[in-house]
This record gives sequence, C-alpha cells and structure tokens, in this order.
Amino acid sequence: MTAASVLRAALVLSACAWAQVVSAACYFVYAPNNELINELIYRSNVAPVDLSLPLHQTVSQLSPGARMFFSLDEYNCATEVNLIAERAQIAAARNSRERRLREEQRF
Repeated sequence: MTAASVLRAALVLSACAWAQVVSAACYFVYAPNNELINELIYRSNVAPVDLSLPLHQTVSQLSPGARMFFSLDEYNCATEVNLIAERAQIAAARNSRERRLREEQRF
C-alpha cells in the first residue's frame, strides 16, 4: 500500500465517523392546516421516518402534505409531541362515517 492510499482510507474512515456524529438533535413534522398556520404533529429527538430513504417518499406517509424540519437545538425537544397516530385514527373514523352516510343515502 502506498502512503496516498493509506491517507485516502484514513480520510474516508474519518469522514464516515464524523457523519455519524453530526446528526439532527430534534425533528419537527408540520401538517398543513386549513389556516395560514401549519400544525405541529411531531416533535422528538427520534426520527419519525426511516432516514435511509428519501424524505419525499417517507414524510408524505405521515400525513398528506406534511413537512419535516431538523434542528440541532435540543432545548425545544424537551416535550415530545406525537399526534401522527391520533390524526390517522381521526381520519379513519371520518372516512368510515362518510362511507356509512353514503350507504344510508342510497337506500
């Protein structure tokens, strides 16, 4: 091995180690609201989606039109917020109710 290849390998290993250290400390997910203000539906120091996949594929599964932000500030993550499951239950109940009403109107 030449000195250049050893240096290159050391550089790659240090870059990989640094990439693990540099990460977001807080994740925020906002869902669009009918008003001008977006609604906070998730805040935690744990990522709500698989970060190995592109965000445009995963964040929209949390809530249609949702947007995710990262912050290095852990102060705002002191209180966790997770309304994703609650919003999914409300949407399922609303869809079920609308479907039941449509079936009743047919008869």
